[in-house]
Amino acid sequence: MKIKRNESFRFHFDEPVAGEFYLVKGGQRTPIGSMNIHNISPSGMAIATPLKLPIDRSMSIVVEFSLIRGLEPLKLNGRILHEKWLDSQRLYGIRLETTKDEQQQIIDTIKQVVKATS
Repeated sequence: MKIKRNESFRFHFDEPVAGEFYLVKGGQRTPIGSMNIHNISPSGMAIATPLKLPIDRSMSIVVEFSLIRGLEPLKLNGRILHEKWLDSQRLYGIRLETTKDEQQQIIDTIKQVVKATS
């Protein structure tokens, strides 16, 4: 799947990384759902889930995951931008609302993942 990105890099996982998410709108939050991260950048990610998620700019998604086992999970806010089918699941593009520190934390963690798999 090719999607144009205006980012310096996007890391694609050989095996998707498991995580959890929930949606928030108007102070109300949904139950936790499971997801698999297919790729990530400092300001975005693609997740797959069997759940049908609404694409609503007024709704935020909170994702929680750890790219390295034993490391404290990252908990990031974002917005769902688009949806595509991937086998029997839906693949969602998420624009993360990350701070400079969170972006650097993502970059540093990806570097550790690359180093561990090399």
